[in-house]
Amino acid sequence: MKIETRLEFKKYLKLVYRQSFLNGKMIFFALLGIAMFVVPLLHFLGFNIPYDNPPYFQLFLGFFIVFIIPILVFYSAKRNFNSNGRLQEKITYDFTEETIKITGETFNSEMDWSKIYRIKELKNWVLIYQSKLIMNIIYKESFGKDIEEFRELVIKKNVKTNIKKNN
Repeated sequence: MKIETRLEFKKYLKLVYRQSFLNGKMIFFALLGIAMFVVPLLHFLGFNIPYDNPPYFQLFLGFFIVFIIPILVFYSAKRNFNSNGRLQEKITYDFTEETIKITGETFNSEMDWSKIYRIKELKNWVLIYQSKLIMNIIYKESFGKDIEEFRELVIKKNVKTNIKKNN
């Protein structure tokens, strides 16, 4: 089965934000940052919230967590997307029983299924991890009607995945 795809920055950015902020640690960190920003802000607006000293540090740290970290993630994603030409290329994936062949405009690669670290299916994406940090990104819509065939192949190959077997 052959799949063609090309990443767009806006969709890539949504994926980066999703991967960055939708895990338990980051959700806790974000909620802590919101609390650290809002509670001191309420104190400065005149609400009776007892502090020994004015909570400037808490306000600054909360502001950093809530506003600056997402901005830094944006610029990091933009720099990564613009500096890695392969992310912007039209890429063809050829999934066979033995291998995954990946062909871009400037590169060719072939991986054995046994070398795949993990495959993760999200609402709009399929992520093929070569390691914990390196992944190939495919729009799910690129599969069209072949998505079921792909799911069956992944399950058949016993790759670590979140794809469930249809019964």
